[in-house]
Amino acid sequence: MTLLLFAALASSISLSPDLQEIATKVAGRGKPDCTSYVVDGSSGPCLPWFEVIPGTRINAWSNGSTIAFSQAATMTVTRDEFALLAGHEIAHYYLGHTRKSNPADELEADRFGAQLACNAGFDPVAGMSLVRHLRSGITHPRQAERRAVILAVRCVHPMSYGLRAYSSNQVREDRLWMWAT
Repeated sequence: MTLLLFAALASSISLSPDLQEIATKVAGRGKPDCTSYVVDGSSGPCLPWFEVIPGTRINAWSNGSTIAFSQAATMTVTRDEFALLAGHEIAHYYLGHTRKSNPADELEADRFGAQLACNAGFDPVAGMSLVRHLRSGITHPRQAERRAVILAVRCVHPMSYGLRAYSSNQVREDRLWMWAT
């Protein structure tokens, strides 16, 4: 498994400038309570690396510091769908989810990812058609559950950065919502 992942990473390519811009906008200010330091002494926000892996199925995943999108995901989805997909994976990164998926983490990433996409000026409802490509099963929730979570995110207006509503049910989630605004 590790060898296959290494082989896939070795053949990865960068996102197109347009998709890099979308992913960077969705990432916002970076991972909360985290500073990235560079050898030259400068520092900045903790943002994931984005890359493209060959593949004909629309897919994306996060390994902790890198978010990989299949080539199909970068070539066949709309801007709003890509923003929602990027938001979902960035949410996994920000929330510290491990590689082992479970339905609760997936729904949390769907909800927070939809809010990140909204905050960046994209329409999560328009991007929700992406859900038809997502798998379900033991590690991932049913598509209907995912749609319901995305629809529950209050995106007052995709471009209205000052008019967001967010849930404060969980302290961790509340800190992340505030950080993303």
